[in-house]
Amino acid sequence: MGVLADRIAVVRHRLSYFPEAVALISFILLFTFFSFAAPNFLTALSIGNILTFGSITGIVTIGVSMLMVSGEFDLSVGSNFAVASYVLALSLIAGIPVGIALIMAIISSTALGALNGVIVTRAKIPSFIATLGTLLAYRGIVRAIGHGDFATYKGPPIPMFDFMNGDFKLLNNIFHVEAFRNSLIWFFLAAIIFTFILMRTRYGNHIFAVGGSPDSARAQGVNVTGVKIMTFALTGFLVSIASILQFAYRNSVDPLRGDGMELIVVAASVIGGVRMTGGYGTIFGAVLGTFLLQMLDQGLVLMSIPIQVFQACVGLIIIISVISNTYLGSGD
Repeated sequence: MGVLADRIAVVRHRLSYFPEAVALISFILLFTFFSFAAPNFLTALSIGNILTFGSITGIVTIGVSMLMVSGEFDLSVGSNFAVASYVLALSLIAGIPVGIALIMAIISSTALGALNGVIVTRAKIPSFIATLGTLLAYRGIVRAIGHGDFATYKGPPIPMFDFMNGDFKLLNNIFHVEAFRNSLIWFFLAAIIFTFILMRTRYGNHIFAVGGSPDSARAQGVNVTGVKIMTFALTGFLVSIASILQFAYRNSVDPLRGDGMELIVVAASVIGGVRMTGGYGTIFGAVLGTFLLQMLDQGLVLMSIPIQVFQACVGLIIIISVISNTYLGSGD
């Protein structure tokens, strides 16, 4: 027993250095299960749907994960997601050139993200409470500017939209499906860029420092307030990019666009190994968490299981992930 306990302790210690370990193991187990249990799961159409639908949510998850590493939350991302789509839609409908409309959408969501940061840091309100409030406030903005109705662009086709989120022709031609879209390219590009930012830049080091111990970071000369506001703004920026990509595909937006997204992206981050207490996590883990949840959704649909079961499974996976990551982390 002593030898076995020692070996378990060694494995536990080694896994503690990999925040995404639990997500990777869970992903492999879930993929194996659905490969046998879900009809047509191992098809190009199914895999394409998982990757494509996960890519939009995944871009938002990247921002939320970085924010959680800094020790903060943003529960308003779903409402902010809708704001960007409405700003873009109404601008295009009003005849504003597409380039300016895109800039307006990006600025609006980035500004709302930065506003969250200002509220949290200046008013000293916990981000969970502050962004719960802005979740409702930003949704109110959506209903106000959209008059509670759909906004649909019906003008001439916009070539830029096809470039942004049109058919991923290379993969679609290879697998003879129409499931892959260009959003996949932007998602993986964002994952690479922000992995570099988080792991290889001074700003990334400051995010970890602020999330681990704000007082210690401040003592080392880190501008804690500036780092947090910047990360909130960056989250808003990524929300706008994801929203624009989705609008580029659908050309319409409704008042409930992005509703519930905040729970999915936080869940994906936690499952991916990002600690809710801050100071620990990776973008790769967040990517795994995103695709794991999308795979779960797709697999249950193929098995004709009600959506309520998906919600129950997500909750169970979150609990297991937190317990597992806490267990591994205590072995540092």
